[in-house]
Amino acid sequence: MDAGGTSVLASCLQHLAWTPEQLAREINRKCGPGTISPKAPYNWLKGSLPRRRLPHVVASILSERLGETVTVGELWPRHFPAATPAPAGPPAPPVADVTAAAEAEAEALDPLPAAVDWLVGDDSPLPARAHGAEIPDEALEILTARIRQLRLLDDSARSRLVMDWALQDLRWARTMAADYAYPAPTGVRLHRIIAELAQLAGWLAADLGLEARSRSCFLTALAAARAAGDRPLAAYVISCMSYRAAWAGQGEQALRLIRIARKGSAGEEPGITQALLATRQARAHAGLGDEVGCLRALEEAAELSAAGGPPADAPWAYWLSPAVMVADAGRAWLEIGRPRQAEWHLQHGIELLGDSQPRNRLLHSASLAEARLARGEVDGAAEAAADALDLTDTVTSLRATARLAELRRRFLRFDSATARRIVQRTDDLLTADRPPAADSPRAAC
Repeated sequence: MDAGGTSVLASCLQHLAWTPEQLAREINRKCGPGTISPKAPYNWLKGSLPRRRLPHVVASILSERLGETVTVGELWPRHFPAATPAPAGPPAPPVADVTAAAEAEAEALDPLPAAVDWLVGDDSPLPARAHGAEIPDEALEILTARIRQLRLLDDSARSRLVMDWALQDLRWARTMAADYAYPAPTGVRLHRIIAELAQLAGWLAADLGLEARSRSCFLTALAAARAAGDRPLAAYVISCMSYRAAWAGQGEQALRLIRIARKGSAGEEPGITQALLATRQARAHAGLGDEVGCLRALEEAAELSAAGGPPADAPWAYWLSPAVMVADAGRAWLEIGRPRQAEWHLQHGIELLGDSQPRNRLLHSASLAEARLARGEVDGAAEAAADALDLTDTVTSLRATARLAELRRRFLRFDSATARRIVQRTDDLLTADRPPAADSPRAAC
């Protein structure tokens, strides 16, 4: 019960302006006709527990419609007690309605069911809320401008700073969605903002190795994009989930997720945003050693890239360019054991990037060094590795650190002064730099 004596379930229904019968309809729509009776939620409001998996279904529906995580532990605390908090990590910005139980639940969630549900589910009603003070347009303009600023800051600053800032803004956006009044057009804008902030925070969390936080943020982003009816944005979020799975060595899940993203956005106009999905599918195939699937996806990506740049109504795609697509294709070529083709694509992509996107340039320079080492070109590899190491002063990334450590191991195979210099520089970097601490128990989206 909350401080006012009202159950969390009752409060959620009140926020949504739903009757218990409407909740029953949503469950039957999600799980199949006749799953529950229209009156069953009345018993839940009195404290009874839904059978089998229904508590999790109810939590999923409420989380999706409210645009924030609602856990079974919050809905039925007597039956799902809060998890024991983990040892505290470094301070994290407060996020609305976050508990240790929410973090533990996010860590256990499989993103595939949420992605499949988006693919096969019906379109949700546009988000609107009749209760509370009305959201002024100026508030949404401020948040929209802030997202642009945070993305640009991420291009040149450290990931942790931008992630913490994005989480703070996400807190306020979700508070507005839960407590303020807005018509459907404003609700669509607000939920797009929530989706973009959560996607940015999730991406940066993945880059820092904060797995539970990343997963929680991506699921929040997907629910908000779905509530806004924005299929390209939802597909982009799922593609980020796929990339995160690939980094974690979950190749089959990565491929399933990116296939869902592509199928769910197949009706969209061809262009570079669709090319990004194809390129990420190529990477997923490459990670599984599927050369045929990888090359087919790369061909599709090249055709889609030629159709045009990011659409004006997809601000999250501002960073996509021919340079990004060429360099990412180079990494796919490398992963399927074609270092010569990889070297051409990576070098060309880095040249096209110029001084922009230092994190991408660091990662692609490390890949270029790897491709050259695979061909026995130690001096050329050392030149590319030095370029990557030069960028570590402005980039904080667990992913980048892991790639440089792997590159160091590859240089150890060569007995030359040039290779030893790169090994020593990398040792100096890895000794001075420590990976970020594990997720705080109160850090989920």
